[in-house]
Amino acid sequence: MKALDRRTFFRAAGGVAALPWLGQSAWAVPQQGSNSSNYDLLIAGGRLIDPAKRIDQTLDVAVTSGKIAAIAANLPRAGAKQVFNATGMVVTPGLIDMHGHVFDRFAASSIEPDVAGVSTGVTTIVDAGSAGATTYGAFRKYIVGQSRTRICALLNISRIGLTVGNELYIDTKLVNTQAAVRTIQSNRDTVLGIKVRINGRDEEVPLDVESLKKGRAASEETGVPVMLHWTNQRELLSLLKKGDILVHPFNPPMYGPSLLGPDGKVLPQILELKDRGIFTDFAHGNHLKWETAEKAFEQGWMPDIISTDISTLHTAPNGIVFDLVTTMSKFLYLGLTLNQVIERVTVNPTRSLKFPEQIGTLDVGNTADISLLRVDSGEFELMDTTRQKRMAKQKINAVASVRAGNFVTVKS
Repeated sequence: MKALDRRTFFRAAGGVAALPWLGQSAWAVPQQGSNSSNYDLLIAGGRLIDPAKRIDQTLDVAVTSGKIAAIAANLPRAGAKQVFNATGMVVTPGLIDMHGHVFDRFAASSIEPDVAGVSTGVTTIVDAGSAGATTYGAFRKYIVGQSRTRICALLNISRIGLTVGNELYIDTKLVNTQAAVRTIQSNRDTVLGIKVRINGRDEEVPLDVESLKKGRAASEETGVPVMLHWTNQRELLSLLKKGDILVHPFNPPMYGPSLLGPDGKVLPQILELKDRGIFTDFAHGNHLKWETAEKAFEQGWMPDIISTDISTLHTAPNGIVFDLVTTMSKFLYLGLTLNQVIERVTVNPTRSLKFPEQIGTLDVGNTADISLLRVDSGEFELMDTTRQKRMAKQKINAVASVRAGNFVTVKS
């Protein structure tokens, strides 16, 4: 079948249902030149970057019945129903935004999931604490169950989640270990961790310790990790264990502590986190000060995961986050390679959270979650939370996403 131009392809492409495991090794491909492979979709000629497999080369990716059917160079096009020419593009495992707020219509400032998800090249979003035990039923029914984007969650240790903005402090009785445990045990396929959203103020440390201890207890009983807002307090950091996640390292002072001490050096207790097996997540939102990030990078410190903390407050026209690819571009500016950036939005989130199916890499037989990106060169203005500007020479833009075999165009 002849290759389609992008506009025609986006009109024509669609998804179908599940294909059994193919019974071959993950990278086995049909004999070159064979016309027997009736692929629904062939993404041809793109630069495939899959950090989990240390792959960075020109390869085709074929999709059948919503699953990856083959990955190889020069797959036969004749048997494909649709061919998308990805020459000049970067093809990656579906991007994972590990920190967003998508409890749309229920929690303040949450954004519509698919607006932040497949429409921007992202195939999976983890909502970071918008729902608690009392509200998770609605989250599952109306958000998880009705979104094209894969939605998972970190459960807020407060029963009410983000129905108010001060959920840990408004009433300590709402911070309830057993309610969290029951909800997690009933929703193992979607709840991947516990969110403890402290403010990071010194005067609140005693209350924060009690909230974190309750989150820790729920974690111990269910086997899921804790995500904690940034703190440099050793009393709180000592409660974190291997696999937990500390989030928002580059805070401007008005939004909490950062990882730097008064001398501008990364604090010793923060340098210890990696050896302790504790992950760090950028989570943009209101939490980027360029000078802080630049000083950390100069010292060789960088977060394990890149995410947006996306909400309606952070999108156009008034926000400065916009989407995951813009956030990724800020880390290109800071000095990460393209492969290091992609690693932090594909395989690294899967190292910190146990997703219900294998994502973050491309394997034959797995769900076809794929992102198509373009890396543009020029002059691009990037802003931090304080609206300080930096001019970048490169910017990552999303072309399309493939979610379970369904092709979704990204509007320019």
